Amino acid sequence: MNYLYNKKHNTIDLLFEEQKYSYLFRAGELKNPFYASFYEQCIESTVADAYEIFLETNTENNYFQQQIKKLDKEAAARFFRIMAIHHSIYMMRKRRRELFWEEMRQALFFVYNFSENEKKLADVLYERACNHEVAFPVLFSKATARYLFYSKTISPFSLAFIENFCYNSYNSFLESFTRYLSIKMRLKKAAN
Repeated sequence: MNYLYNKKHNTIDLLFEEQKYSYLFRAGELKNPFYASFYEQCIESTVADAYEIFLETNTENNYFQQQIKKLDKEAAARFFRIMAIHHSIYMMRKRRRELFWEEMRQALFFVYNFSENEKKLADVLYERACNHEVAFPVLFSKATARYLFYSKTISPFSLAFIENFCYNSYNSFLESFTRYLSIKMRLKKAAN
């Protein structure tokens, strides 16, 4: 391995591995076992995503690798939060008859310690996902670039890359989350 890769790997270790424990602790404090397990898996998936997207995915329009020099502790915290927003919204959209946004958002805000502006961002994105479902992936990609690294302009290729990354991230998360217990069973256990 080369020096640059090792340096980037150490940066990911420092920024993501260390932060995940405070989030996992807070997720463990949730009273609802569905939300506790949901956010625990979300946190672990986000760490795996960080390694993959910042280090391993070498493609021409990898927005995340292009921004790695801007990656610091606060940007890593924002990465955890934006992925949690994304996964929460997609779970709500798939299970809207069984889950309630107000409950999920309270768990989300507690685990990730959202600021008031981040709470507003999550609510606006959720509202857009509900009312403009077809346009939501592009909107979310633009919001991600702006929120993570304050990018005001972004190429259509990078937007498509972010959209594809978020889609694949959610699918990988969902596969891990439902490997041993289905969502239906998790919800049933949480209700008892």
